[in-house]
Amino acid sequence: MYILYALAGAVFASLGTIFAKLGLKGVDSNLLTVIRGIVMAIVVLVVAFSMGKVSASSLSSLSTRQWIFVILSGLGGALSWLFFYYALSVGPTVPVTVIDKLSIVITAILAVIILSEKLNFQSIIGLVLVFTGTLLVAIPFEKIIAFFKH
Repeated sequence: MYILYALAGAVFASLGTIFAKLGLKGVDSNLLTVIRGIVMAIVVLVVAFSMGKVSASSLSSLSTRQWIFVILSGLGGALSWLFFYYALSVGPTVPVTVIDKLSIVITAILAVIILSEKLNFQSIIGLVLVFTGTLLVAIPFEKIIAFFKH
C-alpha cells in the first residue's frame, strides 16, 4: 500500500512544481514559498484535526529528541523549498526538478551513514542510474561530449 501513497505523493509533487512554475512569472520565489507554506500548513492542519491526530496529549507525548528532529526536518524542508523555488524561478523546469531529485541519492547515502541501513546490489545500480540520468538531463550534451574528448 505504501507504493500507492508514494506514487500519489510523486504525482502531487509534480503538479505542485508545474503550478509553481506557472505562478512564478513576475513573483518573487520567496513570496511564493511563503504562500505555499501557509497553504500547506492549513491543509495539513485540517486533515490532522479532522482525523483526530492533533491534541494536547499527542503533542505532549513527543520527547525532546522527537521535537528536535521534527524541527530540524522542518528547517531542512523549508530550506529545500526556498532553494528549489529560487532555482525554478531562474532556470528551466526539467533540469531544476531533476537536480532536486538528487535528494534520492543523497538520502540513500545518508541512510547508510547515519541510519546504518543497507543497500543491496539492485538499489546501488538504481541509484547510479538516477545519478547518471541526472547528469544526462542537467548537463548539455555538448559539455558531456567535450568532457570525454579531453
